[in-house]
Amino acid sequence: MTPGRADRRAVQRRLIALRRTDDVLRRFAGCTPQELRADIDRRWAIEHGLQLAAQAALDIATHLGSALVFDPVTYGSSVDCLVEAEVLPPRFGERFRRIAGFRKVLVHGHLDVDVDLIAEILSGQLDDYKEFAGHVERWFAESSSP
Repeated sequence: MTPGRADRRAVQRRLIALRRTDDVLRRFAGCTPQELRADIDRRWAIEHGLQLAAQAALDIATHLGSALVFDPVTYGSSVDCLVEAEVLPPRFGERFRRIAGFRKVLVHGHLDVDVDLIAEILSGQLDDYKEFAGHVERWFAESSSP
């Protein structure tokens, strides 16, 4: 990666991974907290999928933030950098920034994962990943970055 230039291929690979993960997670849409508590295999699969989706999105945010010379120091600040660079709209960036904290819980606090929150994400917040991907793709289409 060259400062001031994003590696479009690296971002595309992560966008593909994000979409694949999103497609799998959508198969579980509508799972209730009770179902997640009763089926540990399903819950672990969903938690892993959510972790992969969050990581792919945050890797994109970190890469673009660094390429745009903002030098983000945390995953949350990488999302803020994308807002500042007008890759993401402010309201969406504020909402999407929470993904960084959720990823941290998934990675470091497996015993503390809120099953009700997972069910809530499955029932209505998966669209955030598609929206994020759309904003990134629009930015590439509108920018002169190769």
